[in-house]
Amino acid sequence: FDAVGTARISTAVYDRCCLLQMSYQSADEEALIVSRAAGEAASYVGAGVVLQIVGMVDATRSHPDIRSGSSVRGAIDLSLLMAELSRLRGFEPLDPAVSRDAAQLALAGRIRVREGCGRNAAEIIDELWQTWLAPRGESPDDNPSDGQRGGSDPKV
Repeated sequence: FDAVGTARISTAVYDRCCLLQMSYQSADEEALIVSRAAGEAASYVGAGVVLQIVGMVDATRSHPDIRSGSSVRGAIDLSLLMAELSRLRGFEPLDPAVSRDAAQLALAGRIRVREGCGRNAAEIIDELWQTWLAPRGESPDDNPSDGQRGGSDPKV
């Protein structure tokens, strides 16, 4: 469906084109972009967390079940969402009640899942969250997405 209304160019025209392939920035460069774009929110979550966010977003670009991964905009939004949810809910940015919800909000709509993989975007984001942002020993099922932790009232 991406090619609707288009036609392949002829060999003669194709022969006159040059191909320039570009890759993404390094993790440090991408973290710098995120820090500058997210500003105070990136400072709030911390440089180490920004690097984890960049790693998670980069992993969407090479995951075998993802056809199209997230750009640096996903990392920027994830930083912004983690900071704001952390403030609203009163938890640390890496608390599962914050980081998992922020990851779902920022990334699940940005990736395109390969047909026939048998999983949806939310499941893949949970897998990547587990690898990159979850506290060790936590699983998505241990952390409800409604903002409740330890019997406290939900704040958001």
